[in-house]
Amino acid sequence: MKKGTIALLFCMITLAASAQEKKLSVVWDLSSADTTVQAAVFRQVNNARALVPDLQVEVVFHGQAVFAVMNDSVQFASRVKLAKEKGVTLAVCNNSLKRLKIDPSKLMAETTVVPSAVVELIKKQAEGWSYLKASH
Repeated sequence: MKKGTIALLFCMITLAASAQEKKLSVVWDLSSADTTVQAAVFRQVNNARALVPDLQVEVVFHGQAVFAVMNDSVQFASRVKLAKEKGVTLAVCNNSLKRLKIDPSKLMAETTVVPSAVVELIKKQAEGWSYLKASH
C-alpha cells in the first residue's frame, strides 16, 4: 500500500473511534406552565437515559415552568429528586425568578439557578449540546 493510503486509512479509523467516544449531551428548554408538558419532559429524560445511560442532561426551567420546582410544589417533587440523583441538571432562570418575584430560596434544593435561561441555552448549544424544546 502507498503511504498516502495508509495515512488516510489511519485518519478514518481515528475519526470513527473519536466519534464513537463522543459523549452525548442534551438540553431541554422548558417554559410551559402546562403540567402535561412538564410531565412529558421528565418522561422523555427517563426514556432517553434508559437508551443512553451516560447521556448528559440539563433541563432549563424558565417562565411559568419555574413553579414546577418550587418547594411547595408536590406534583413533581419525587421526579425532581430522582432526576437529580441520576445526574440531571435542573437549571432555573434567575431572570424569570426576578420577574415573578420569587426568592431563589423557595426552590427545591435539587435545582441550580442560572443567570439567564436564554444565555444558558445559547452556551449549551455553542458547546455542542443538542437542543430540545419541551412538548408532549
